[in-house]
Amino acid sequence: MTLGQLLRGKAGSCDLAESPHPFPCERSLSTIAFREDLERDTASIVTEDQALRIQGGRKALDLLADNIEDFASEADASDHRHVDSPACDYIAPESDPLVIAFTR
Repeated sequence: MTLGQLLRGKAGSCDLAESPHPFPCERSLSTIAFREDLERDTASIVTEDQALRIQGGRKALDLLADNIEDFASEADASDHRHVDSPACDYIAPESDPLVIAFTR
C-alpha cells in the first residue's frame, strides 16, 4: 500500500527509510502517523523527534495524498517536493515544512 492510499484512511502509520545524510535538510524521519480530524479544514504537519504527525480534514488529507501520488508517478530518483504553507493552501500555516524525496 502506498502512502497516498494510507492517507485516504481514517488513521494509521507507516515506517520510512531514513537517509543517513539528508543534506540540505536537518534530519530524516523514521515514521509517519496520521489521523482524520473532522473538525479541521486543513492538514497539520508536525515533526516530533523522528516522527511526522499529520492530522486534518478529509479534503485536505486527500489533496496531500494526491500531491504525493503525483510526485511519485512523475519524479526520478534525484527529485524532491516541498509540501508546506502557503505553497499548498490545504496545509495549516502552523505546520512544519516537509520535503519528500526518494531514497535508495
